[in-house]
Amino acid sequence: MKKLLWIGTVLLGALAPAQAAEPPSAAPAAPDGAAAGPLAEAVAALPDGGEGAAAPKVRVLEEAPPAPERTPRPQAAEWDAAEPVRLARDRGGAACKARMRREWLRVDCAMPSVAVVRTLGASAGEEWLWLDQKNSEHDPLGLATGVSVVFPVRFGDRRVIEILSATGGYRSELGVSTAFVISEQWLDGDAGPIVGLL
Repeated sequence: MKKLLWIGTVLLGALAPAQAAEPPSAAPAAPDGAAAGPLAEAVAALPDGGEGAAAPKVRVLEEAPPAPERTPRPQAAEWDAAEPVRLARDRGGAACKARMRREWLRVDCAMPSVAVVRTLGASAGEEWLWLDQKNSEHDPLGLATGVSVVFPVRFGDRRVIEILSATGGYRSELGVSTAFVISEQWLDGDAGPIVGLL
């Protein structure tokens, strides 16, 4: 037993200096803990120090809810100064974006063809929408290729809005399918409104 213990101690002692030694390929450490090497030099040579432009802050509605004041719906020109917001759930990806002006939320979605936009349920009205007809000549059915939905986000609200797109079916029969569903609620106990694009 003592022999095994002695052999183990010798082996560990022999390995310890090898582990502690720095590999020959390692670059010398830069002063003040900065990274060294060709990559570090290339990054340091960038005009902004390699960090890139600061990403714009996007408002999170649950954390920064709108003020309780009730204001009129923004005019078209006012949306140019609207701030982008992040929704609680967002399946729209690059096809949709959300912006906010006061307590009014606008969701813009681009899609192959907009067939129907309908409110499935709401505790309060005031939904407003318009269709993008600019590119409708590219759609064989002549339907809009984008939609903007605008509604207020206020405490006590609940609403569900469905956006359907046109689809070609068997023997060129026209059909519709759900492209997106916008849901919004702000109930007792919620820190802020919960808006989803599903």
